Amino acid sequence: MRKSVFLLALLLNLSIGFSQANLLNTKSSYELETVSKLEEDMESQPLDYAKVSDEDIVFSFTTWEVIDLNERVNFPFLYPTDESVVTPDRKPLIRYLIDGIRNFEFPAYFNDTFTEEITEEEFENIQVYKVLKPGVDADGITEGKEHFDIAGSWRAHLETLGYEFPEEEWVTYDPSSAEFLELEDNTKVDLFQRKWNAAAASVMPDTDFNSAEFENTDVRKYIIKGIWYFDRIATELKFRPIAIGPVALSAEDKFEQTNDDTGSSDDSGDDGGFGGFDFDDEPEEEVAAEEEVVEEDSDAGDFAGMSNEPAVDSEKEYTPMFWVFYPEARDILSKAYAFNQKNMSKPFSFDRLINSRRFSGTIYKEANVYQDRDIRDYISKNALMQLLESDRIKEKIRNKEQDMWSY
Repeated sequence: MRKSVFLLALLLNLSIGFSQANLLNTKSSYELETVSKLEEDMESQPLDYAKVSDEDIVFSFTTWEVIDLNERVNFPFLYPTDESVVTPDRKPLIRYLIDGIRNFEFPAYFNDTFTEEITEEEFENIQVYKVLKPGVDADGITEGKEHFDIAGSWRAHLETLGYEFPEEEWVTYDPSSAEFLELEDNTKVDLFQRKWNAAAASVMPDTDFNSAEFENTDVRKYIIKGIWYFDRIATELKFRPIAIGPVALSAEDKFEQTNDDTGSSDDSGDDGGFGGFDFDDEPEEEVAAEEEVVEEDSDAGDFAGMSNEPAVDSEKEYTPMFWVFYPEARDILSKAYAFNQKNMSKPFSFDRLINSRRFSGTIYKEANVYQDRDIRDYISKNALMQLLESDRIKEKIRNKEQDMWSY
């Protein structure tokens, strides 16, 4: 009986996530450290990549892969979604990426060519998006834009709240002024309005805004851009990740979807390609109609449900919220540890997880003469054929390596 109680208590402690060595060696509960693994046992620096010269690269292929977080093997990238129920050192990959960007450890970009950097203000809109309430005089509550109407201008109200205006051009164009309304440059209008909105959000209370906030559970997929190359010196095929980005609804997207005129806020759909099929949301009549079409033409090469119109914008399904140049993020990701289901006392870093390709990824695009077109651009509404095309690209790369040993 005592043995059973002891084993039960030990398992409960292990589930909390204490360091295993710390748990076994500590005599007092006050000395326990609520971390999964002691810091001195962790990797401190990422393993350096080998130097590669152009002369040593026999051939190379650039691919884009989607990591679907609905697949069990990819769960270490997704969980924990609720960080309050685990130890502080356990976080999902998205949290390390966001914290690294916010702490200026590495920049974020709009594209995977790293030419359009995301500003601090734009990145904040990805996480928390606020829109001033229009305000209605009849409700007896002064909120949102009503404050500016009472004060006579945006600047007058923000100054009363203690906002210190910088000496910049946008400050001279108050949104309530005639000068702002007469601006013909739409780019300036949008830029200045965003500046004023950001200024208002920094000093006005949350009750003056309608808002949406990004959450860990909003991440659906990750996109990894990488290069496969054959190293003549090492005589092997290698993979080098170049960029990574999370596919999710940003706070701004969530706000727009919630306030859509159609009233639809379903963001759980997929685009019918590369996994994540959802048959339950189809009307029964439409399913029956599709089954009849398949029965009439067995050579259609399509399955019921796979040719549905996407529940959300299909472009956004493979467009990350932001891109990160992977080599810049390695220092952070080498200290960020994912849960190891096979041995919880030996967690592995996200950098190791990605570089050793411990994930299930599906190629959805490769660099090609057709402007790097997506597989879905030339094989549309047929998920099976898209997956077969993805496998064909993988086999092409593997066969290219095998050809190096053929004489």
